[in-house]
Amino acid sequence: MPLDSGDELVIEAADGEDSEQVRGLGLPSATPAAKVYHSNERITSAALSEEPQDGCGSAGQIDLGPGFLLPLGGTEHARGVLQVANLPGRPELSDATMTLISGFADQAALALEIAEHRREAEQLMVLSDRDRIARDLHDLAIQRLFASGLTLNPVLGRIADRPDAAERVQRVIDDLDDTIKTVRGTIYALRERDRDGARGGLRAKLLAETDKAAEALGFTPALRMTGLLDTDVPSEYADHLLAVLRETLSNAARHAHATQPEVTAETDGRRLRLRVADNGTGVDPAVTRRSGLENLRRRATDLGGGFTVRPNEPSGTVAEWTVPLPAQPEA
Repeated sequence: MPLDSGDELVIEAADGEDSEQVRGLGLPSATPAAKVYHSNERITSAALSEEPQDGCGSAGQIDLGPGFLLPLGGTEHARGVLQVANLPGRPELSDATMTLISGFADQAALALEIAEHRREAEQLMVLSDRDRIARDLHDLAIQRLFASGLTLNPVLGRIADRPDAAERVQRVIDDLDDTIKTVRGTIYALRERDRDGARGGLRAKLLAETDKAAEALGFTPALRMTGLLDTDVPSEYADHLLAVLRETLSNAARHAHATQPEVTAETDGRRLRLRVADNGTGVDPAVTRRSGLENLRRRATDLGGGFTVRPNEPSGTVAEWTVPLPAQPEA
């Protein structure tokens, strides 16, 4: 299935001998699966593991013999890729078997389309609820708080000769002002989430990505953003950051079974840092091949940075991706 709108795929489901080694594996553009996804054309091979793929993909992790890959979806756009293969030394798949599997692929593509329409309908309901909440906060809560503050202001003049009481009233008025600012910030955040992430800045896209992750996690991860992310981070670096966030949250949902992921994105103008911490099962030390993590490490090293994964306390994993930003031109 597509990991994002770019060239990479991820193995969402796998079955068969040694399938646990490739479930959740990231697939870069060099793999046959990625070629099928983008060309929307079937690939048949007498030995899948001998196909050029730069050591990536399931056929680079498991020895596979004759098999084929076909797109899931109609003639215009593939929603994913189905791969079926025998082990080395086994016979090639018959035409009858390929026809049967092609029919299954059509049914799977229809199921994916129905699920996508359902998600879109649910997203529309969420956006409608957020718009209503933001409107109610603005029209009801802020107006009442503002009116309360206006009511208390004349009281200060009447109790000027009682400094202790005047100080208390002033403190209440200040608290009301701070509360109004907080509510306004909440309204802005709700409306910011409603915008299309592709048209907004990095902050809006981070909000959109954490919203998407809620579909797999069952809840929205906590998100903390610091620094001038919209102005100090070039678009290329922002794209890498979002891809890393998608992969790490996907890992937390599929493998770690986390319930409290926390995301931190920050920049000081010189470095860009993403930290994703969860309380899941952690990284299995017995698993040494992790193509997805290697892809994230490569994204960091290509930009002169680094990527680390370490245990969280008391449980879970902390993934940290940090890269230096190019120097800003002097004004």
